[in-house]
Amino acid sequence: MNKKPPSKPEALARWNGSLRNEHLRLSNPEVYLQVMRMATADLQALELFDPLEVHDLTEQAQAAYSAALEEQFAHDLYCRASTYDVVPVDGHRRIGCIRQGNYYKENRTQAFSCDGMVIQEPDRIRVVLRTSGELGVIQGLQLVGADGGVYRLVETARMIEGRMLQGVDDPDAYRVLIDLAQEAFEEKEWARYRLLRGRVRYSPFICCPACCDSFAQREDCETCHEQGFVEVDLAEPE
Repeated sequence: MNKKPPSKPEALARWNGSLRNEHLRLSNPEVYLQVMRMATADLQALELFDPLEVHDLTEQAQAAYSAALEEQFAHDLYCRASTYDVVPVDGHRRIGCIRQGNYYKENRTQAFSCDGMVIQEPDRIRVVLRTSGELGVIQGLQLVGADGGVYRLVETARMIEGRMLQGVDDPDAYRVLIDLAQEAFEEKEWARYRLLRGRVRYSPFICCPACCDSFAQREDCETCHEQGFVEVDLAEPE
């Protein structure tokens, strides 16, 4: 039996449901934009919307994507495409890592391809081990363990459009990344900004807490020695 095609209100409600996926929009803007383009193409194929309506929907999706590029680094959200070190909040020794939705213990000896999986549910994100049940729940960029322990998720890389995007550990290269990212932001080159800002994020440096990378103040800053940033520990394995 042929499935009855959706009415115009039903199709639009489904499209708006995709548009309102805030977790995907902020955690992985590129995938969000791809989803919205496919959703808009599906609407267009129904021939229920005139060209002007389709254009308006396309503009809404593009605006949501552009806003996400500006907003995402103000939100700490788990992204399935990323690699994270799992580190106790009160320590610096990595106990494991999460790579694209799979959990691996540090110094693992199991024969399994991975030790656990990240399961995304409508109201929570869980890390479940193969052999011993739930490891914990991801909240923001923290893993709250079933045993009461709390761990940081330190993002070190992300897969974007088939490429693994990583940071740099050379201070001079990091300075260049910062300046290029700022230039791309000012010129509203969002795709370029996204790639550059991602590499900045995954590098073992943070903005200097003393001068805040202000051009006027960093010249005499003793904390960062005029660099505008300081090195940070991104966690080492046990």
